[in-house]
Amino acid sequence: MNGMVKNNYSYRVVLGVPDQHVLDALLDVYQQLFEDAKLDFFIERVQNKKDLIIVLCYDQNTLAGFKLGYRYDENTFYSWVGGVLSCFRKQGIAQKLMEHQHMYAKEKGYQKVRTKSMNRFKPMMILNLKNGFEIVKVYTNDSGQTKIIFEKNIKKSPHQ
Repeated sequence: MNGMVKNNYSYRVVLGVPDQHVLDALLDVYQQLFEDAKLDFFIERVQNKKDLIIVLCYDQNTLAGFKLGYRYDENTFYSWVGGVLSCFRKQGIAQKLMEHQHMYAKEKGYQKVRTKSMNRFKPMMILNLKNGFEIVKVYTNDSGQTKIIFEKNIKKSPHQ
């Protein structure tokens, strides 16, 4: 784990499955962010995905937001889920969470980051586009939801 402090918030990165205390906090925030939260599905992904990277933002001891992702394939890191509690929004937290996640994915050798969103999450879509993601596909899933797939190249240049 790594601790960084920015704008009175502290950012921590957890590589791999988190301890129970962190998992409980993640589940609490996840439920507050997503009305259709499926806790068993969340736990299963956290416990079984390779190269799990969780970036956490704390306001003192309160988890304000998180960003969680894992290996999609040998070249692609999948930024699966995240968010910032409403009382902490519009303070640059989501941007910092994304920056930390991409830094760790790049250090692990991934060449690109993939994520999905939906029209109802416009702030996330805007953040993705502002950070160099491109829309690579739009599809409708089995539940009738329109999903938008974004990808961004993070490959190290030869001069880094």
